[in-house]
Amino acid sequence: MNLKDFYYFQELAKLNSFTAVAQSFKVSQPTITYAVKRLEDYFNCDLFIKDPSHRSVILTQQGQILAQHIEHILEEVRQSKKEIGRANQKVIKLGFPPIIRARILSQLIGRGADLSFLSAFSMVGDGSLDLLQELVVGDLDFSLLGSLRTLDHPKLVTKELYQRSFYIMVSEKHPLAKKKSLSFQEVLSESFILLDEGHTHLEAFNQLNEKYHNQAKVLLKLSEVSMIGQLVRENLGLIFLTDFVLFSDIEGLVKIPLVPEDNFTFHVSYAYPKQALLADATKQLIELLEVVKE
Repeated sequence: MNLKDFYYFQELAKLNSFTAVAQSFKVSQPTITYAVKRLEDYFNCDLFIKDPSHRSVILTQQGQILAQHIEHILEEVRQSKKEIGRANQKVIKLGFPPIIRARILSQLIGRGADLSFLSAFSMVGDGSLDLLQELVVGDLDFSLLGSLRTLDHPKLVTKELYQRSFYIMVSEKHPLAKKKSLSFQEVLSESFILLDEGHTHLEAFNQLNEKYHNQAKVLLKLSEVSMIGQLVRENLGLIFLTDFVLFSDIEGLVKIPLVPEDNFTFHVSYAYPKQALLADATKQLIELLEVVKE
């Protein structure tokens, strides 16, 4: 038995045809037959019902059991190959959304933390929704993530660090700047400048907008928070954003709370695969994250 036998079996369970599987892998039909025989010898059972009068095959009960496990087996192999490949290259891929990275690094620097160990990481700065998917499929070793609810995934170890509310941020020149709080209904006629696809902020905005029958207007979607802040400062639109984001370098912005019935909670967590063997640099990062969490 070898790894290819599992791939052949997986395809055979889907196509139910030795001929079709042989054509799919560009091998001879006996190659598929011998692969199945090796698996049957290993598991000491018949995996398919062979009917000489038909070209198709049907899984036995034992074959159905193996078919249910084969997807997980091969997925683990694929993820192991990715993880070992990164270990061979001495690369730790860290997911770090820009809006979270700015705040956490600022806090660590403020505490005088030695951040030289971060050179061990290759940082990926996508949005949290994209990073979560990359983490699950094995393309990342560790990630910071934002979500609209407590993060929980069967394949991941997760730990929540922060919770934050969302706000409407406007230019100090805007007529709404004097408001103590806002409902989403009050800003439906305004133009929004938002973080783009893949970010939890856009997911929250879309859910809130759907509540009001998608009446809110979106002027721009951008990936750079600092650019969004500069445009809003010039009174070109509003931002729907959590106060987790730092705008200390952009004067002229006013943060207005949303009324409770229109607000969401932004959860900031870190996560890594349950089967991961954490590198020393990753362990050091976790220790610092635990220190700065509130």
